[in-house]
Amino acid sequence: MADLFWTPEHLEEMVSARSRILGPQVWAAATPDPRHLISFAGGLPDIPSLPGEQLLRAARAVIEREQKEALEYGGTFGPLPLRDAIAERSSRIEGIPLTRDNVIIASGSAHAIGMVCETLLDPGDVVMVESPNFPGSMRTIRSFGATQVAIPMDEQGMRCDILEDELQKLADQGKRAKFIYCIPTHQNPAGCTLQLDRREKLLELARRFNTFVLEDDAYGELWFEQTPPPSVFALSNGDHGIKVSSFSKIIATGLRMGWIMGPPALISRVAALRYDMGSSPFLGRVIAEMMRNGDLDRHIENLRGIYLRKLERVEDALARYTAPYATYTRPLGGFFLWLQLRPGLNSRDVQMAANEKGVVVGQGPQFFADGNATNHIRLAFSYVAMEEIEEGIHRLGEAMAEVAARTAAK
Repeated sequence: MADLFWTPEHLEEMVSARSRILGPQVWAAATPDPRHLISFAGGLPDIPSLPGEQLLRAARAVIEREQKEALEYGGTFGPLPLRDAIAERSSRIEGIPLTRDNVIIASGSAHAIGMVCETLLDPGDVVMVESPNFPGSMRTIRSFGATQVAIPMDEQGMRCDILEDELQKLADQGKRAKFIYCIPTHQNPAGCTLQLDRREKLLELARRFNTFVLEDDAYGELWFEQTPPPSVFALSNGDHGIKVSSFSKIIATGLRMGWIMGPPALISRVAALRYDMGSSPFLGRVIAEMMRNGDLDRHIENLRGIYLRKLERVEDALARYTAPYATYTRPLGGFFLWLQLRPGLNSRDVQMAANEKGVVVGQGPQFFADGNATNHIRLAFSYVAMEEIEEGIHRLGEAMAEVAARTAAK
């Protein structure tokens, strides 16, 4: 029998440096649990609200009106009708003039962040990253060989005073951060929203230290009762900010469609590194039709009410079942509630005890750029069925009580 080629040792020699950085573990490929679970783990949209009828109506209009264009290749920048629709709608929302030249379409915001990183990062570059943060983005940044500097957060978001200190340390070494990555609006996992004065300070620091802000805005439109401050991208007039957004949270994750907004010169350089012939012209035109006919705006307005009602039900249940064990700051929008456990309760222990009761929550150092995890649990209230919320929080409270009792007995 001939020697095997793809031995583990030979595989490590053959794969790229990026592959070696990440190792063999596949991202987001967990084995399904056969039990019926009440899941507060995933940042996924509410299932009953998925806009199947609106998508079907838009798809029919696209096929009837522009079948040829919709079913051909669409170009490296993405479908023109979608770029135009995003630019027009974003000009209205952001309050700054934008055209299709400011927009490139991606396969969701995760892909968009990867495209930005591929265009801008070299091994050894430094990126400032708010911490806690979305693990997928930090994984992408790390894969390009960049060093991530964790900037801690408080209830108001990124600590700009600490960011300033870290940027100054780099400057004293003759270096600079390639960019500052953050989720300023309805942050994942912390749920907080960076207020206007901090956004302005963030931009002032970016300008002073010759860098820019990569703004991840997957949840920005899902506010509950108060419109958030202008985006960092808008405040920078599209100059010291690049914004990535997604239709995953405001329409459906299965569409795999997102976009990057930035200065045209940078958007062109992002496109120059693209190898996949662009995103789906058909899906792009379907989404553009939803935007043109008003269905998207109506759907988002409906989602705001749904997620507010879910949050209120979660808060009701938390007051009844977990009040002795955890506190939180109420989010102004988005999918997440960040529970601070009382001293002596270990978040990993609570997560495992909850899992034994069929309840899944988010926890762990994967949310932290430097692994220095605080004692929090993330509740994603967006996906769990409304009728299961109270039972899920009840079981979570029981898990907390059991961990508290075990801790007290030690």
